[in-house]
Amino acid sequence: MRLRRAVVAAAVVAAALGTVDEAGAGLDDPVGRLLRTWRTSGASVVVDRTRFLFEDETTAVTLPTSPPAQCTTVVFLGARGLGFHVRVAEGHDDGAGKKIPSEAGAVSLQWCGEEPPRRVLLASDSGRGAVETLVARSAGPLPPLRVVLPERTSGAGNPGPEPGTLEALSSAQSRAEIAEGRARLDGAFIDARATWQAGADGAGAGHETLEPGCHRLRLLVTDPRSPRASGRRARLDLDAEMRDEADDRLLARDRSDAPDAELGVCVGEPTRVEVVFVGSPPGAPVLVVRSSWSLPHYLPSLWGPETDARMARVLLARHVRWLPRPPFVLVQGGSGGTPVPFSIEPGGCYLAAVSLVQGSARAVALRVHVGGEDVFDDRGIDEIGAAVAFCAGEHDRALAHVEVHGAPPVGWGLAVYRIDDDVWEGSR
Repeated sequence: MRLRRAVVAAAVVAAALGTVDEAGAGLDDPVGRLLRTWRTSGASVVVDRTRFLFEDETTAVTLPTSPPAQCTTVVFLGARGLGFHVRVAEGHDDGAGKKIPSEAGAVSLQWCGEEPPRRVLLASDSGRGAVETLVARSAGPLPPLRVVLPERTSGAGNPGPEPGTLEALSSAQSRAEIAEGRARLDGAFIDARATWQAGADGAGAGHETLEPGCHRLRLLVTDPRSPRASGRRARLDLDAEMRDEADDRLLARDRSDAPDAELGVCVGEPTRVEVVFVGSPPGAPVLVVRSSWSLPHYLPSLWGPETDARMARVLLARHVRWLPRPPFVLVQGGSGGTPVPFSIEPGGCYLAAVSLVQGSARAVALRVHVGGEDVFDDRGIDEIGAAVAFCAGEHDRALAHVEVHGAPPVGWGLAVYRIDDDVWEGSR
């Protein structure tokens, strides 16, 4: 009877793992779509640090260096409702000083057969918010922005209405209690809240030391439209990003059109981070809700703490928070498709997880073939890993197929665990 429950439980979870939430796969993220399209076209792409634009303020942007190539394409990408313009800094013959306005929150520049400018000026015309900078070098012209992101051009039809004024929010304290309650239901440990102060421009920053594990920070604004505040009735939109203080590496960001912001990250070792936010009411406090999950035991330590963090992130996204025993299969590979055969025990149920060990990928997928059936995770989690669960039935052999595509050097690690029904029941 116990074996039958294990087979049924693992089969249900395997089916769930084979259907990935498209939002988690980043299909609607314009930055991700540009990256995939450009890299598929053979371009070398650099994503520069996020910049926050404020009204009546000009920001000088020094373009990141990249390998020489025939063509250079630069895209500045903000929210659809953000109006800004770009000027090529003086000293570049082609278009120096010319004002290039954004369209639906985007500006695209391209130079072929000549060196691009080293510096451009970025200024807001209406609104404030985060702007991403992408620089691509390629052997020829890349697909234009109207092809990759048709919703960012006038030829895509009339855009939908911009969000209007929201109803007054409940207090930050009551929203914090709701967020903490949901995190507890998901098995999180709730840390003490913090309060960060926004400046006169609605921007601010905070610092955190993250212990090994998975962490979620939710930043909650104080709504000035409440009866206790000033009565200002502007639409609230808080944007935030988290960076590793050691190397300024982007760890998480939230540029959604929402009054609160949420940042999630997994780390394999103590990590000091800086969180920068913009869009708060001026001078108002921002309440920070902290929740965390421990790293599962028996993660494969041979690939280092960063790989442990990536694999933990994949497992947490699949609602697996603990592992019963060490993996019995450990395999490492590189870019492309790689078959991995291994032995299994008839009647047993298993979990297979793959994550990046080095480099970056534009796609990570995992399939396992047992008998005449396949279980799969073809979209993965945030292009860092994938996981599937499966049962052996009467078979004693399985074939995993790992598919990873990215610019070299890219490497991945695969771990396979023997599980039973208690794992799935305890992780829901």
